[in-house]
Amino acid sequence: MSNANSFNSRHFRLEQLSDGVYAAINADDGWAISNAGIIDLGDRTMVYDAFMSPAAASDLREAAERLTGRLVHSLVNSHYHNDHIWGNQVFPAETDIISSVKTRELIITEGTKEIQECRQVSQERLSTLETQFSNASDEATQNLLKLHITYFQAINTTMPILQVRLPNITFTGEMTYGGSRRSARLITYEGGHCGSDTILYLPDDGIVYMEDLLFSGFHPYLAEGDPYEIQRILSQVRKLQANTFVPGHGPVGDATQLDWMDGYINCLNSLAGEVVKKGGIETELDSIDLPGEYQHLTFPNIFRDNLKLLYRRQLDKGG
Repeated sequence: MSNANSFNSRHFRLEQLSDGVYAAINADDGWAISNAGIIDLGDRTMVYDAFMSPAAASDLREAAERLTGRLVHSLVNSHYHNDHIWGNQVFPAETDIISSVKTRELIITEGTKEIQECRQVSQERLSTLETQFSNASDEATQNLLKLHITYFQAINTTMPILQVRLPNITFTGEMTYGGSRRSARLITYEGGHCGSDTILYLPDDGIVYMEDLLFSGFHPYLAEGDPYEIQRILSQVRKLQANTFVPGHGPVGDATQLDWMDGYINCLNSLAGEVVKKGGIETELDSIDLPGEYQHLTFPNIFRDNLKLLYRRQLDKGG
């Protein structure tokens, strides 16, 4: 076996969270695109999420095998989005893939639509981004375009070899996966970030892998789910009294990151609410400046989409 510092990948960096527990954090110029986890259960090895590209997932698999000294026994798919599951195919047939019942359904339905859309637009989108990068004059715009370019490079490299591998073990609600060293609790919530989101909680270590129910250093992607449901989920997660939280995107944090996520939603909800209260129309949101405390976050273009989502949600609730 080796340690986290001895394994190098261009796609992610490893961070040891506890003895036998690791976070794999996406590198900005790599093709992981999202974060993942490696958990030594004692007699078995579990991986949480599989990245976007098979190239990154192959490195993740190798890291898990080297760190724990055994093959990966089980892989958890937290939700159906491509940046968390397209790496499934690099794990051997003996590796069980676990997800909620709903996530498996979404991989088949919405996931298939996602693949079809990528095949239609991703190459053209990459070419457009590369042209925009060549014409960009300021560093901030170039850095943002680099991230988008990397995302579509990962998609375009993956598409010709993509083989969708579905979970073969599914559950509803909650599932405990025991090992000789520690147990992992899989807890599913529906309607938060997307149709189904599964977190992984290690009670003996006080660690929670949150997937995209939590972002760190990024504007959260709220458009597909329900921000109010995310806040309810965060309140439930706080009851676990864990001390380390691995987001779906960005660096590992502590319990204050849950408060930050909650506060972000509250702030945007308040900004949208001011427009709703005065009877303003949605286009008025375009003139709202990005609050200073969020100007450092990656993907600032998502701010406006999140603001409009909360505006529409308030209208649906009657203001």
